[in-house]
Amino acid sequence: MILDNSSSLKKIIRFVAQQPKPLRIGIAILVPFLIVALVPSLIAPHSPLAIMDKPFLPPSKINLLGTDEIGRDLMSRVIYAARADIFVSISAASIAFIFGTIFGLFSGYVGGRIDTVIMRFVDVFLSFPTIILALFLIVVFGRSEWVQIFAIALVMAPSMARFSRGTGLVLRKRGYVEASQISGASTVHIVRMHILPNSMPTLLVAASVLSASAILIASSLSYLGLGAQPPDPSWGNMLRASFSFVYQAPWYGVGPGICVTSVASAYVLIGEGLRRKFGRQRSIISSTKSLASL
Repeated sequence: MILDNSSSLKKIIRFVAQQPKPLRIGIAILVPFLIVALVPSLIAPHSPLAIMDKPFLPPSKINLLGTDEIGRDLMSRVIYAARADIFVSISAASIAFIFGTIFGLFSGYVGGRIDTVIMRFVDVFLSFPTIILALFLIVVFGRSEWVQIFAIALVMAPSMARFSRGTGLVLRKRGYVEASQISGASTVHIVRMHILPNSMPTLLVAASVLSASAILIASSLSYLGLGAQPPDPSWGNMLRASFSFVYQAPWYGVGPGICVTSVASAYVLIGEGLRRKFGRQRSIISSTKSLASL
């Protein structure tokens, strides 16, 4: 049993070592944040709402990041904030990826009037600044977490649709797709069995960039006061508070700022690693970039 476990561990290590360096670095950065988001109570030294000491204490052995304006432990609040920010960003990116991919691939494959209609709707959404549209949706429908998720997903899905459409335009000319058309396969079958699986390498690269955008938008909304509401912590509202006390406690925003930057960078590195891993599809990726702008 011990030998089996040791052999499996060696295989995992060997598999990880074979991956592109950016992918390994990105995963190494992201995984600890995911663990922290899943079990913050096991990692945080204190409750995020408990008043521990005097306000604006500098970093120390007891309070590693210092205390905030009412004496709460900043380290604990940064750790608990990971759950809200990462959950919102992953959920929003996943929804945007699913719907953007479905509509984009279908539009690119079918073409004609259907493609024109779908792309005109996409163009309408893309004509609005992303953060402004998200702000409008949250103000209209409320500030709940799920409204925030769907608002972010809605403003990102058109970009994903535009990108995946380009992939559909490239793949619909492939021989295996034309063979399926001749055999009488339905559009849904061709998209599901041929277009989607063969476009996944390209789409996964786009999804990583989408996730990076999602965490930045989520943090921006919290910074503007439209995300998690105090006293619940989020990296965005902590950065907003730190701006008000930059002279009293210049260390206040260091923790949340590093976290947002690290998670966004991890997503970008994972995307770069996937791009290198699927380098054999480089011709598809380059063609997609040119077609996606049509």
